[in-house]
Amino acid sequence: MSARPAEQSDHHAQGHAAQPAPSDDADTAAALTEPSSLVVGGPLAAPDPMLTEAVATWLARLSAGGLACRGAAVHSTDPRYTLPFTHATPELQARWLGLHHQVDLAAPVRLSRPDTPGGDLLMASALQLPDGQIGAIGIALAAPHSERTVQLVLLSLGWLQLTLAAPRVDQGLRAGRLLALLGHAASQRRARAGAQEWINRSASWARELLGDDAQPLNLLLFEVRNARPHWWVTADAAWTEKASPAVQAATEVAAQAMAEQQELQLPHAWAMPVMSDGEPQAVLVALRGAAASAGGGGLPQAPAAMLRASVALAEPLLRQWRAAERPLWRHGLQSTAESWHKLHRPGHLTWKLAALGTAAALAVLLAWPVPDRVTANSSIEGRQRLLVTAPFEGFIGQVLVRPGVQVTRGQMLARLDDRDLKLEQARYRSEREQAAGRLRQAMADRDPPAMALAGAEVQQVEAKLQLVETKLARTGLIAPQDGLVVSGDWVQQIGGPVEIGKEMFEIASGEGYRVVLHVPDRDIARVHPGQTGVLRLTGQPQAAHAFRITNVTATASVQDNLNGFRVEAEWQGPTPALSPGMQGVGKIVVGEANLFTVWTRSSLDWLRLKLWTWWW
Repeated sequence: MSARPAEQSDHHAQGHAAQPAPSDDADTAAALTEPSSLVVGGPLAAPDPMLTEAVATWLARLSAGGLACRGAAVHSTDPRYTLPFTHATPELQARWLGLHHQVDLAAPVRLSRPDTPGGDLLMASALQLPDGQIGAIGIALAAPHSERTVQLVLLSLGWLQLTLAAPRVDQGLRAGRLLALLGHAASQRRARAGAQEWINRSASWARELLGDDAQPLNLLLFEVRNARPHWWVTADAAWTEKASPAVQAATEVAAQAMAEQQELQLPHAWAMPVMSDGEPQAVLVALRGAAASAGGGGLPQAPAAMLRASVALAEPLLRQWRAAERPLWRHGLQSTAESWHKLHRPGHLTWKLAALGTAAALAVLLAWPVPDRVTANSSIEGRQRLLVTAPFEGFIGQVLVRPGVQVTRGQMLARLDDRDLKLEQARYRSEREQAAGRLRQAMADRDPPAMALAGAEVQQVEAKLQLVETKLARTGLIAPQDGLVVSGDWVQQIGGPVEIGKEMFEIASGEGYRVVLHVPDRDIARVHPGQTGVLRLTGQPQAAHAFRITNVTATASVQDNLNGFRVEAEWQGPTPALSPGMQGVGKIVVGEANLFTVWTRSSLDWLRLKLWTWWW
């Protein structure tokens, strides 16, 4: 309020009444508390007692400093912080009505001088009210007026502003300390350690507020479980005997506070229940005196208000923290109990509809029978398949057919290179002629030993020649039956070597086809001959074809990293237009089961196997 006052004179057309004589200090203070029907700046309402007392004390201090004050008024948008001039003339009221609207933070001080000599000087200044809003305070000063008078009023306004702001300052300091207390508690690693830190600091703060009170103070925090208080922590004690007289007395007080569901102020104790959803969740108990039965006047207002604010701020955090630390099975039990309460108690229509829908879904899953199927990758094979193999080691000389070509019995499929064989044939023929000449010479010489040796040599060469001629006759690979070539693409390997017995071509007869399924080993025990199923081919996914299992073999193979067994089936009904080698997916009906069993069988089987492996 150090701004230099701006002088302003308000002239009124109306005549001015005579000013009343100044009253003494007691009359001035009493006048502020008297009810008045004329309220300037607000409706008729009871002003805040703190404001009334502060303004009265301020006027008394000004009067003690030698200033003649006719009265004071306060303008605010809140009726609680509005005070009118009492025993004021209409002229003064009119001047105040026009002056307080001109006061703001840009022009915090306004003056209105009287129109007649000896009149009252009206001074208005900006003032921050206890609710934080900016209002205006006016004071009527009797003559004589001087610059010193205005400066004294401005200086005294600092005291008034500090007096009005003191409660807000105290509240700010208490809020800061409460936040610091909560920060210390929340910095702990466990809920109980946090509660211990919080209650220790709360007890220390309450003892500071009690000051020199001869009776000591002890705080205990109880949590409510199963509608009964259970001791949790005690101030300044890491561990407490639950059967001790102090804990038993505090437990009785906590139970009484729970039953009444309100704050208790007893001669020897104070208790406050913490409510949540209409139910007590915790109870803070303060014991006074060395013995619970000694009596001691209860807990004063200041520490009680502090504890009330502290427990309201910190206890819900600690309770949720402690609840989060409970074992998983405790969380499950609590969730189940809460769900049950929502179902059988009134209200909670959404939960009940959800439970009804869940029950209906479970009924469908457990009671509705559906076909139990085994899914397997499938392929189409000819009913009869013949292999054309390489008759001897050699090289591919010519390829006449490729997979997918229809062939007839006796048709040439490919030829092996016969150039080396023809050279051997010519060599053996020459050797045979030479051996035959030696045989004729021995016969002409009538030499029996030479005749025997030459005859044996002729037979040996003849045998080799017949072997070569046999190979020459088999260089051409002939189709053994009518059908479709399903494998054997050697066009890109002409001139390449082949081994004896190498599978060159596979020919499927066109007399019929069969289905071959690769059933996973986890499902093979449920598949038996005579069962039926449905097959959908990759090239014809829109059409379903029925089949019946004819043979379950013991031949295992791996396809797509999945071990399985070969299962053969025959078509049911008309055979579709197929080609050997077509792929698809087949489903074998192995019985009936509910949906839950069908959907969870593989997972349960895997879990059983893992548990058995781990357990043993």
